[in-house]
Amino acid sequence: MNTLKIAITQFALRAEHGLDSFLAHMESTVSEAAASGADVVVFPELASTGLLASFADHTVTTATIADDYRHGLTGYTDGIVDGLIRMAREHEIVVVGGSHNRTADDRSLRNTAYVVFPDGRVESQDKIHLTPPEHAMGTQGGDDLLVTTIGPFTVGLLICADIQFPELSRSLAERGAELIFCPSLTWNRRGVHRVRVGCQARAMENQAYVVMSPLIGHSGLPADGPMYTVGRALATCPVDRTFGRNDGILAEATTDEEEIVYVDLDRDLLLASREKPEIPGLKLRRLDLYPKLFADSEN
Repeated sequence: MNTLKIAITQFALRAEHGLDSFLAHMESTVSEAAASGADVVVFPELASTGLLASFADHTVTTATIADDYRHGLTGYTDGIVDGLIRMAREHEIVVVGGSHNRTADDRSLRNTAYVVFPDGRVESQDKIHLTPPEHAMGTQGGDDLLVTTIGPFTVGLLICADIQFPELSRSLAERGAELIFCPSLTWNRRGVHRVRVGCQARAMENQAYVVMSPLIGHSGLPADGPMYTVGRALATCPVDRTFGRNDGILAEATTDEEEIVYVDLDRDLLLASREKPEIPGLKLRRLDLYPKLFADSEN
């Protein structure tokens, strides 16, 4: 079978007062997705941000947030990954578990997404292009791109801002990627628009499926300036006669509340699109010309 059923979470940012309650929140979504026949469930960027509410020794404010990300939330990440492994095994579903803060071996702070398989395998992708607030708190960007296989699809993962840099998705397409997951966190309408348009553009440019899962809502923190996260879960495809979607939208959330959006992705349809493309199309690229253009731009 050459299809994959995806459960895209529009996951609520809320006050999580401990690891167990946060994992229970995630598992309620995983359980629902598995019961609905999904092969994969996708969570957003920094999905564990609600655990800022678990710090009992101080009030989280804009003055403490950098330290809370680096020394607080990172302490939960191993436990979160262990929980995702258990969920994937017990519910027999691939869990794209969103991204979480972690401390790398070199002690740097990373924003890392995890893909967890029912057999217990875990693969990961660091966010590569960081936002100004991430740079300000000393987060370090990744240097590699994950390419993996889920069902019939070759898959990549780009975290939020990374979907806005076309070089990354084109590199994934060159490595065979047909499906790109985009865990996202945005807190203003400009950011939502950038990620949404980025997903649509990358799907069009690379004749690929792009699936975006946003974090939505707020936890009341930081106390002196709560972060309100916004967005709509989304699945996009190439814009051509094969798919017959004039805007490239396959599925999209209809509310601003926590929900799951389901979409069935057909690999044969995607391959048909690539075989007989409209403009743009991977087969229609001027590969003979591009090296000269890039060389000229460097002179």
